[in-house]
Amino acid sequence: MSTAPTSASIPIQEFRAKLQEAVEARGASYHSIKVFIFRFEDDDTGADKDANTFSGCMRDVFGIDDVEDFAIEKTSKFPGFDIHNRILAEAKQLLGVRSLLIIVYIGHAVIDTESNRLQLISENGKQKLLWNMIHEPFLASTDDSLQNVDVLAVLDCCYAGSAVRAGGNRSVQLLAACDDGSTVRSRKDGVTFTQRLRRAAYALQNAGKVLVSVETLYGELQRSKPPTAPDTVHKIIGSARPLVLPLKHRSPSSLGHSVPCGNETTVLFKFSLAGGPNDVVLSEFQQLTKTIPGEFKVTIENAYESNSVVFLCRSSWETFARLRSTLDCVFIASIKGASLVHGEPQKSSTRSFGDLVDNRQADQVA
Repeated sequence: MSTAPTSASIPIQEFRAKLQEAVEARGASYHSIKVFIFRFEDDDTGADKDANTFSGCMRDVFGIDDVEDFAIEKTSKFPGFDIHNRILAEAKQLLGVRSLLIIVYIGHAVIDTESNRLQLISENGKQKLLWNMIHEPFLASTDDSLQNVDVLAVLDCCYAGSAVRAGGNRSVQLLAACDDGSTVRSRKDGVTFTQRLRRAAYALQNAGKVLVSVETLYGELQRSKPPTAPDTVHKIIGSARPLVLPLKHRSPSSLGHSVPCGNETTVLFKFSLAGGPNDVVLSEFQQLTKTIPGEFKVTIENAYESNSVVFLCRSSWETFARLRSTLDCVFIASIKGASLVHGEPQKSSTRSFGDLVDNRQADQVA
């Protein structure tokens, strides 16, 4: 997650248009969904168990049966080509119809010292694969044949956030276990990101949802995050259109659902608006927050005069993720409760924008 200290100011008129784009974005209904999980056979992280966990989650929660778990053999001399060819074979089966390809890597990774890019490696370090060999042809591709294939990449490895590169016009998103400077746990050290993702997915399923956006899944991961775990990274690499997955009907289980409360974790972020006298910009933004859907909850915490007007705002994780699909919002901190300085009354929780996206998709299905 970016923690850059500044963001560029944009005119209030441009902000209004980009905010509307984020609010009105719709997810596609997929004719086919495939999941391709890959890992190294030479592994000591328990990736095989996490792959089994992820596969079970896809089947039980989302009703996706087309799941392949591929282990790169210890004898493979060209793992990059092996994986490229396997993913290409999966993608070719999806051409011609609106489809979703979910690419998952579980295992070791480092930052390559020469290219400064994410490199996936085996336990002994002898087999190596630059993520760029997957990103460029499948996530960032502008090939006409792939324009109907949306992609969700899920990386459960150290430095996963460094996988992000610019994308095209397709809906392409990344869920990474951590940012580009953090490491993550393997099964032998505790609960893994894959296990946390499974629990978050089950929680959303048990809440009775019909469809769920990746932003909502990201929000649940952040809300239920253990204090010692790194923040999950969510990036929209391609277009602003949400990725929405259908949920398989399931009777409530003992896993339960994390019920939002007044002291739940939310996001404090900032952005800067220009385009007129500061008091006019402030007034226009305040009016704008009243016109957007109630589920798209953004609270103005404070505003300051600068060369423009700098706003400090609070929202749910899902809303923050959706805002960043079109706007330059700068993450400040994950926060709980009311301001310690102002002593303002604690606000009751509201539904997030992720719920709005999910509910709209459900209405379309109905």
